[in-house]
Amino acid sequence: MGTEGVEALFQECRTRVQDERAAAGARGLPVVVLVGTRGSGRTTVLEWLGFLGSHRPHALYDFASAGPRRPHEVAGRLAYGLSHRFARQPALLFPRLTLGLLVVDPGLSLDAHDSRRAGNQLRHALYDAHEHTVAADRAAEVADLLQDLNLLQIPGIGLLAGLIRRPPRMPLGIARRTGFSWYAGPHTPLHELVALNQLSKSPTDADRAAVDRRLCEAFLADLRGEFARRRRDRNCVVLLDNIDAPGGRGFLDLLVQLREASGAPDPLLAVATASDAGKVPGPFAPGPAGVRVRTPEQASYADWERSVPDPPPDSSWRWYCVQLRDLTAGEVSQLGAGLADRLPEVPPLVHRLTRGHAWSAHRLLEAAAHIPGRGGGEELLRGILSLPAPPAGDDAEPVTGPEPPAEPEPLGRAVLQGLLEDLTEEQRAALAACSAAREFDAACDTDLLDAFSLRTRNSLARETGNRLWLTPAVPQDAGARGGRGSGYLRDAHPRPLSAHPVLHPWLRLLLLEELARSSARWDEVHELLQDWHARHGHPLDVLYHALARGRLDDVVGHLARSLTDLPGTDAWLYELYAVTAAPLRAPVLPEQTATLRVDRLAEELAPISFAAPDRRALTMLVTALWLAGDPRNRMPAARPELNDTISSMFQSLAMHSDPRRVGLRHEAAKYV
Repeated sequence: MGTEGVEALFQECRTRVQDERAAAGARGLPVVVLVGTRGSGRTTVLEWLGFLGSHRPHALYDFASAGPRRPHEVAGRLAYGLSHRFARQPALLFPRLTLGLLVVDPGLSLDAHDSRRAGNQLRHALYDAHEHTVAADRAAEVADLLQDLNLLQIPGIGLLAGLIRRPPRMPLGIARRTGFSWYAGPHTPLHELVALNQLSKSPTDADRAAVDRRLCEAFLADLRGEFARRRRDRNCVVLLDNIDAPGGRGFLDLLVQLREASGAPDPLLAVATASDAGKVPGPFAPGPAGVRVRTPEQASYADWERSVPDPPPDSSWRWYCVQLRDLTAGEVSQLGAGLADRLPEVPPLVHRLTRGHAWSAHRLLEAAAHIPGRGGGEELLRGILSLPAPPAGDDAEPVTGPEPPAEPEPLGRAVLQGLLEDLTEEQRAALAACSAAREFDAACDTDLLDAFSLRTRNSLARETGNRLWLTPAVPQDAGARGGRGSGYLRDAHPRPLSAHPVLHPWLRLLLLEELARSSARWDEVHELLQDWHARHGHPLDVLYHALARGRLDDVVGHLARSLTDLPGTDAWLYELYAVTAAPLRAPVLPEQTATLRVDRLAEELAPISFAAPDRRALTMLVTALWLAGDPRNRMPAARPELNDTISSMFQSLAMHSDPRRVGLRHEAAKYV
């Protein structure tokens, strides 16, 4: 779901098979990199693209699970996948790469002083490779290659029969004739191959890089040769998962270098994934990731081609970065269609909480499937993040023995650990502290991180931005509180909030829950942020953190004064929504509706304003909007809780506010 633009880009690039006559001056194909937060479904999308292209040459390689390998070793494994014979498709042959892989095999040493003897050694090695069928070696080789390529994850691959020897099987005549002649250079092909064999034994980085370059050149030359020999209707595809793992960039960097050096397009579409956008060397762009990133809806070959500068200053233009988006409310509803009849509130609640984060939505829907539809089902839904996390699988065995089973982890905490699995404990603690700030930059600018190590202070902002956990700020208005419309107050205030990026709302909600586990820590962090904003002249943020600390009387007092001091209703509404977007330490209790809690919370936190007849409606309004800003307090979906209270309080406020009557009544209508 949500990948239509990626699929269209994939199909468009696959069908751009270059004709020799049209190759001159052609841009070729980009290296497409799918980026996204952890759990955004990058691997799933890659496997889906493999399924779409399963009737043409393709191969999948996961750099995270295969272990570090040199570029020429990756090229060799991809060649195995691409050389598989597909129905009604001539098999791709790799004579140049085959011969090169044989020559650099650690078990082969060619005589550098006797050409005749070296030729005989090479001939026997080719023959032995062709005839080698020892069952034990064959099984080990197949298992090793399948693990590296993850081929079984692509439906219909069926490659077992083809992976029986190293290098790939082909007629000896082709390996000798085509492969041998390609290695001719300043010296004869045999001398060049002997030199390559000698380089492969060298421990120096320069010699190892020369071997990688020569064999990857052979890989691309074989592909160009095969497409020149037989016309094909699709480019071949390599799907490279987790290129930010060791070895991933090494292979792709070399591929891009070879394309730059040759200038001629090749028939290879590389689609990769990465969770760290900072490791994608695309063109620079403003924003936390620092690289030009497109959405699936923006992505196309023409968009990539238009972005190429003329002339290109470097090779960064060959990379095309596409960020997978979160699921829409409709797409989450499709995922939760099986629950809609029994618990109709589940899909919209899951989307409000996760903002469509794919893996998290799956986890919450899975947990909701265990909630009964009657007798307390709605009450359990209110506290869904506190429910025990479901087991890893339905067939998980119960723990038995003298020790009592450990308490299951709350769902929210289990999801948070999954999202931040690749961060250190200290980075997670620092991120939880930063979640208290409205904007992530403000948290990093304060003294909030002084208690952490220098490495964490220096890396946290970069890591968070590179991993795409920072998003544009959401306009605060009725649209963010269960009303209708959004963005209509954007230019209403004389001193609006800055538009710096914010933490992804779902990640921030989970981090705030972690911060709220310690009341003292919650107050300490918000007080520090409040003082910092006061020193720098940010009155709305001062009130924002005051409300987070429960200083409701202070907030109501300010808003009562500004209702008449500000030049218009929209400016006052801007302040109202900006302040009541403050985080809530604890949501509505599962056994208590949000509506019932408004009165109690208002009386508890603002005893002075609540007791004053002229401020009671405003106190109730601020409290209701504050509660409504938390997605955990927004049921049912058809008419979110607290809408009646908010609308009534706007109407009551309008009755006693001569200069603001009409505007407040219009705002009340947004909650009807």
